[in-house]
Amino acid sequence: MTAERRPFRLNFWMTACAVPALMILLGLGFWQIQRLEWKNAIIAERAERFAAAPLEIASVPGTGWQRFEHRRVRVTGKYLHDREILRLNSVRHGQTGFDLITPMVLDSGGTVLVDRGWVPRQWPQRDFQGDLVRRRPAGTVERIGILRAGGKGGNPWIPDNEPARDQWYFADVAQMAAKAGLDDARPYIVKLASGRDLVGYPKGPHTADGIRNKHLEYAITWFGLAATLVVIYVLFHIRRRD
Repeated sequence: MTAERRPFRLNFWMTACAVPALMILLGLGFWQIQRLEWKNAIIAERAERFAAAPLEIASVPGTGWQRFEHRRVRVTGKYLHDREILRLNSVRHGQTGFDLITPMVLDSGGTVLVDRGWVPRQWPQRDFQGDLVRRRPAGTVERIGILRAGGKGGNPWIPDNEPARDQWYFADVAQMAAKAGLDDARPYIVKLASGRDLVGYPKGPHTADGIRNKHLEYAITWFGLAATLVVIYVLFHIRRRD
């Protein structure tokens, strides 16, 4: 004798819950695929701009300069070290410190804020111990950097700057220029190329800013959850039938 199987019937409540959940999971997966294509396009565009020959900063217009963002530029001028600004919450290799932003008087006219890189917390102190070497070049210097807009970068968790207390959490070009007393500052910031061969501080920033791109991983996660839901749904009904 063989065991009699009950007819296969879909469980109403299981189906009512599983179908909408499956649609949501699949929708999230396809949405992440679209985000992946969008992010890849941005990465390719920035890589193309970064690979282009450096521009002279004098050729970057004050209006409509945004189309040159992420391009390399050459700046020549003198640093105003007495007006440098320290941006907080900068960590390098697990050590807290600051991003050093120094105004530069350009030989071509006007001023620009220059992100020179990372410095440890001892930087603003006049008396210090250890081998802290500060690089504050005098006279005219020539540097290559990346044109950037500054701002929070879409991160809502970054607090607002407090210029009156000299507390800076992100690069706000207009606020920093006003604090430094610059009347002719350009509306962007120049982020210097990393000087890995230079001794001391500041340590050059990472100019080729890596863009977080985990949309493929997220898509796989959502599709994996959808597949798991289908398997559970099928096994549930097979068990009921048996």
